[in-house]
Amino acid sequence: MLRPEEKAALSLRELYESHGYSFYKMSRFEEYDFYADKKDFLASKAILTFTDINGKLMALRPDVTLSIIKHAKDSGEIQKFYYDEKVYRVPKNANSFHEISQAGIECIGELNNESVRDVIELAVMSLRLIAGTRKCILDIADAGVITDLLKGNQKRDEILKCIAEKNIHGLKNLNAPEKLIMLAEIQDSPDKALHVIDEITDSNCLKVLDGMNEYYDEIRIDFSAVNNLNYYNGIVFRGFIEGIPESILSGGEYDNLIHMIGRDKDSRALGFAVYLDLVERGYDSHD
Repeated sequence: MLRPEEKAALSLRELYESHGYSFYKMSRFEEYDFYADKKDFLASKAILTFTDINGKLMALRPDVTLSIIKHAKDSGEIQKFYYDEKVYRVPKNANSFHEISQAGIECIGELNNESVRDVIELAVMSLRLIAGTRKCILDIADAGVITDLLKGNQKRDEILKCIAEKNIHGLKNLNAPEKLIMLAEIQDSPDKALHVIDEITDSNCLKVLDGMNEYYDEIRIDFSAVNNLNYYNGIVFRGFIEGIPESILSGGEYDNLIHMIGRDKDSRALGFAVYLDLVERGYDSHD
């Protein structure tokens, strides 16, 4: 009998294949040098390493996205991959390496609004698939707007922490920009929030949500989703399911990474990961 985690993985694979995504199988080991200068783009800065028989320092699968970016063609055409892998990293608030099961997608190339909408749609559909009869929500924000408002601000990290915690009082104490405080107070569906954001600042990337009305019950504009300005530069999102106390899905646009490794300046990259080990815990708490 399949465990909930395994059932979810199979269902997600069928979903992603139906949307034209090709399966990517990652090597268990990658050369450490590839990750060494890209730690800002890793969920965990700690990397499990070993020296192979040829004396080369290797890394034990710390991240899937970087591997896909490394091996994808630099052609400009849109490439769509999905994966189902185990990675090895130190989770937040942990002091040892964990084996983490995750599935997800990456969309790379000269993306357009249709490509972005497809990824957002798949994120919502992934949550629906795992949630079953439970409620689910996808929090979406614009990391680029936050980056612009915090440019040159010496208290950037402190302000970001307050945004993540929706600590409006803390933002005011830090003298955060007034527009940023107004954005941090928003927590609503796109049909109600988008016009409010337009009055505060220009967020082109969130305008892709116009016309996605069938998903508005499961999409919420919430700038606490912005948590890593080194990684994400545009749309960013986190997914939650009733009964699971932390985000089970996270993703966004990470153009800075693909430009860092020399890809064409018109190329963009967008994707998300679903943390399958949380699926098991969610079923336990729901039952």
